[in-house]
Amino acid sequence: MTIRKKILLFSALALGAFLAAVYLSARFALLRSFSRLESEIARQSIYRLEKALDNEETALDVLARDYSEWDRTYDFMESRRPDYIRQELTSDAFQVIHVDGIVLLNNRGEVVFSKYLGHGGLDRDDLETIAAVERRGREPGKLRSGIEGVLELAGRLVFLAYEPILPSSGSGEARGTLVMLREMSDPVVSSMSRSLGIPLWLEPASRTLPVREELTWTDGVDFARPESDSTMLEYVAVRDFDGNARRLLASRLPRSLYLQGQAETRHLWGLLMLAGAVYCGALLLFVEETLVGRITRLSGEIKKITVSGDLSLRLDAGGRDELSELGGTLNNMLGAIQKAKAELLGAQESLRFHAEHDALTGVFNRRAIRDVLRKELARCRRERSTLGIILADVDHFKKINDQYGHAAGDAVLVTTVGRIAATLRSYDAVGRYGGEEFLIIAPGCDVELASRLAERIRTAVGGEPVDVGNESTAITLSLGVTLGTWESDPEFLVELADTAMYHAKHQGRNRVEVNLGSASQGFSAGPDLLQASERVAPRS
Repeated sequence: MTIRKKILLFSALALGAFLAAVYLSARFALLRSFSRLESEIARQSIYRLEKALDNEETALDVLARDYSEWDRTYDFMESRRPDYIRQELTSDAFQVIHVDGIVLLNNRGEVVFSKYLGHGGLDRDDLETIAAVERRGREPGKLRSGIEGVLELAGRLVFLAYEPILPSSGSGEARGTLVMLREMSDPVVSSMSRSLGIPLWLEPASRTLPVREELTWTDGVDFARPESDSTMLEYVAVRDFDGNARRLLASRLPRSLYLQGQAETRHLWGLLMLAGAVYCGALLLFVEETLVGRITRLSGEIKKITVSGDLSLRLDAGGRDELSELGGTLNNMLGAIQKAKAELLGAQESLRFHAEHDALTGVFNRRAIRDVLRKELARCRRERSTLGIILADVDHFKKINDQYGHAAGDAVLVTTVGRIAATLRSYDAVGRYGGEEFLIIAPGCDVELASRLAERIRTAVGGEPVDVGNESTAITLSLGVTLGTWESDPEFLVELADTAMYHAKHQGRNRVEVNLGSASQGFSAGPDLLQASERVAPRS
């Protein structure tokens, strides 16, 4: 055996051992990294499920507060006039606000009135259970802030929100407690599923927690585990007021990182094999003839690219042999890396855009427009300026969906956004805040400017009908206007605009209403605007 062959054989064996060690260590490191990433994704996804449950309870609590801090409810608790029940607590009203029942308790914790449209109704034991929650840990009749949670009533899982019954001013002596109920039924779970964009369902809480080695993530109660190589199951405990798990809210997610890890491992092995083949070819060429100068020059060019980071540079190995082929391969690799880098930057930009924008209308989504609101309020604090807040809602949107279909409803939303955007200034912002609700932020506006802007938006949107297939339909907006200052809380501002918008709904729709809230907001308003800011009745 010649020296050349011995060198080649020894180098091949050493290279093979080195590549195998690199592959195994890199594979272990990659799989561990992807496992940690998958665990973090599972934790974040479970947090989203927990947040969705909290949002359901919070939304119900907002409705309960609207009814409990209403003068008609407050008067009924003293007069017991039946017209309040007949006119305000109707089945139609329950369906509009998506609740299944209301229970009114007096200051002694006794049931004054109850109405329930859910499955099976409420028996005496159910009412006693509901009243016991209000009495537990509190002096009866002294509930000053709302509580919300979940109870299991006759095998049904029900969201409950407790609010003290007060005058519309929010102060004074409570005359009891209003309890609002909403069953965690299949439609409610389906609505949460659509909101999160993942399949959801309920399972019994008796499911045994798997051993930790079989889990992707757990906090001792909520957990995620692999279902297969491509999917993962997540479980979030739905707890009652005592902290006992009554059901498990389950979801299924794709294990994209796990599949990506397997693909990256295969790619790594392929790249290592390719590098080994190139190395053996270069070694054989070196044994055949002296190539130190060319290798040195090639090494210098590679170092230049490494130091500069300029992937547009290319190597010039010279000649027409295996070494030049190596240079060409490296150039192709540089081109591929350059292309992959550009594609990665484009994908990152696309992901950022889609994370901040509504997929249908192209404007900011709820999270992004809330971020814009917080930033503009921070600007108000720096510049001591004011900020116009407008909440617009498409009137009779459900009827459009029911009559013309969801495709027509989507067309109406897209057209509405286009007309709103055409009316705004270049530095105004608009975002889709809910299904057919849009939040407009107008920096540097006082109440008069914000009201005029809202009126222009209303006129522009309702100026001409929208084509929905072979027909056309007129669309109108109900708009609520409020004013933000450097002292404003963003959540409170949206609530003020929401209240004004629903006041516009109650006043006949297709109109603009102003709600300036309390005088502590840091600005003054004329009598007409203050009158417009008076508290309105709860939505129905």
